[in-house]
Amino acid sequence: MKSKRLREEWNAIPNRGILPDETNTRMWNNIRKVTIDKYKNIYNWAAVACAVFIFSITGYQAFVQSDFSKQEITATKTFAKDIRLLFLPDGTRVWLNENSELEYPSKFLKNERTVTLKGEAFFEVKRDPSRPFVISSGSIKTTVLGTSFNIKAYGNNEPEVNVRTGKVKVETNQNSVFLGRGYKAVYTEKSSTVNKQRTNVFEPDWKKVLIYVDGLTLEEVLSQLKMEHAFTANYLDEDLKNLKIKGTLDTRQGLYEMLQTIAFALEIKIQSTGNNSYLISQ
Repeated sequence: MKSKRLREEWNAIPNRGILPDETNTRMWNNIRKVTIDKYKNIYNWAAVACAVFIFSITGYQAFVQSDFSKQEITATKTFAKDIRLLFLPDGTRVWLNENSELEYPSKFLKNERTVTLKGEAFFEVKRDPSRPFVISSGSIKTTVLGTSFNIKAYGNNEPEVNVRTGKVKVETNQNSVFLGRGYKAVYTEKSSTVNKQRTNVFEPDWKKVLIYVDGLTLEEVLSQLKMEHAFTANYLDEDLKNLKIKGTLDTRQGLYEMLQTIAFALEIKIQSTGNNSYLISQ
């Protein structure tokens, strides 16, 4: 009975979703060995231990039914110091900043992909010429086919759109502007219009908190980490370089913690040998 109740509580932890299924299963089995199998009720410790291995802190998800379109809508909300990477049904990736909310259908319509944003998010939209991607965010609407850009639309600030790649149309009830790389649109509440301005900010700093590493090899992931951290890695077996990882890394963990997260996910050992050097073995 305790085993069933503890397993149900484990499955209810929302943060597990960032990890691949096989990794989640292995984490559960490890927790079971030191809890249920030893007849010790230490679920709180297990939940904290789990949090060490997750790649990022996540918000909550709720599913509601839209009376208008009869579509099942996913509402994902983040809180303070909570940044999340979302994967939409069409393959679009969204980095959702703290204190933000994104609503999107479980399945997009045949002729349009529409989402609603409150707060701030960075989008990498999957290109689909037959279905424009539309973001409603307060007083502005942003339409694209396939591009990457950032939208900031917190309730107490004037909405703003920055483009990294591709072309974006930003509009209000009064006017519209077309943006390319190096431009942004800023909403003015007094005139209810958007103004086109030059910018050299292509990607917000907060987005760098989460590194998308799904499908990359161990060597490629370590190369990315070396851009921000000075360290060397030595392999006991050169074949370990080609191991592929799944998921997202949270850079707020620090280098050592990120390396141990990778080691756990790949079932390998990454040990410090001093002088910012690490030994990687099976």
